[in-house]
Amino acid sequence: MKVALDFIIHIDDVAVDADTLLADIEKYKGAFSQASDIKGAVITIFDGETYNSDYSDPLLRLSSQWISKLPWVLGGDTETVALRNSEHCYAFMPAGDSVELSFFAGSENEVEEYVIEPSTIRLDAFANESIKLCERILDVIKALNSSLLEDDEDCRELITSLNEGRDAWRDHQLHTRR
Repeated sequence: MKVALDFIIHIDDVAVDADTLLADIEKYKGAFSQASDIKGAVITIFDGETYNSDYSDPLLRLSSQWISKLPWVLGGDTETVALRNSEHCYAFMPAGDSVELSFFAGSENEVEEYVIEPSTIRLDAFANESIKLCERILDVIKALNSSLLEDDEDCRELITSLNEGRDAWRDHQLHTRR
């Protein structure tokens, strides 16, 4: 199954995708004075079909939590990321060279209803897409308000988590090549 991750940001109650933001950046510059103001959704795309655009959350917190789970998933641990603004969670369940990714209503410990049924994707696709997602979010923030990258705690946390995720992925690749 082919997977891609992307995101949308809500600006004045309108969902704007990254391509639109970057294409017309002057229109959106200054829309956010704090990273905590940036609400959006991680979009999961399986074989061209898009999921999750209806579940808005503080985007930097969500993406930081997502990428911070990568080292644990690489180590074989099942991980979840709970949304703050709804009773929904992502789940990542490692299975050898693959990961089962799901999104569900419920708590981190109890699935009530799947929004995305557990879908098996390659571990390398999961890791690479997770890293690209966070890099792209930071690229958009840099274009919108570059001072946030240094001044905002949420941005600094995402940068730190991204660096740790990259390092873990690089280490994992080195160990599996031996």
